[in-house]
Amino acid sequence: MSGGEELLALAERVVAQALPGEQVEAFVSRDWETDIRVYEGEVEHFVSAQSEGIGIRVIRDGRTGFAYAGTLDADAIAEVLAEARDNVTFGTPDEFAALAEPDGVDVVEQELWSDALAACPTDRKIELAKELERMALAADGRVRIEDSNYADVAAELAVATTTGIRRSGRENGCYVSVGTLADDGEESHTGFGFSVGRSPDDFDLAKAAREAAERATRLIGAIKPQSRRT
Repeated sequence: MSGGEELLALAERVVAQALPGEQVEAFVSRDWETDIRVYEGEVEHFVSAQSEGIGIRVIRDGRTGFAYAGTLDADAIAEVLAEARDNVTFGTPDEFAALAEPDGVDVVEQELWSDALAACPTDRKIELAKELERMALAADGRVRIEDSNYADVAAELAVATTTGIRRSGRENGCYVSVGTLADDGEESHTGFGFSVGRSPDDFDLAKAAREAAERATRLIGAIKPQSRRT
């Protein structure tokens, strides 16, 4: 069972507990992120984290209650459902409150997941940030580097409702960026460059480095134009 199918099965188990007269929606998510910052060829900051959670919405007699937990532990999910039901009693009545229903239109499938990114080792992610820093320095001798970064995120999502909606999906993406500085007397000009992709194979490091250098140096020697009354 894939991650998305696992989350969908969990969401379906929640909505199956709906009581008579209730509409129940369960939204489940799990995500991962990597954040790397490099300075002078060394890793200055590294974070690799995972989070997950579930949100449950209950509608009864025109009142809506919602609750959320940042865990998929079975006991916690039971508490979230109970809390959502309890919160219904505090909701303002709304005659139009209701969950969406399937409209019969086929969902357009989109390629939002890259296996190449999912399989990318951490060492390569670090090297991409280091390489971008080297390329930005080489682009113009007047440039200093503020920082060079790599980041990515991946998410699996699922939603199920008592009205018949059952959907799951996943997506991921990544980017690199570099911040630059160029001195001009007592002033410093800043620049930046970045590249975004579904996977690291989509990056254009040369372009990101070139733009970062150009943005930092293009105002060197610039002066304000003279002004006068007209």
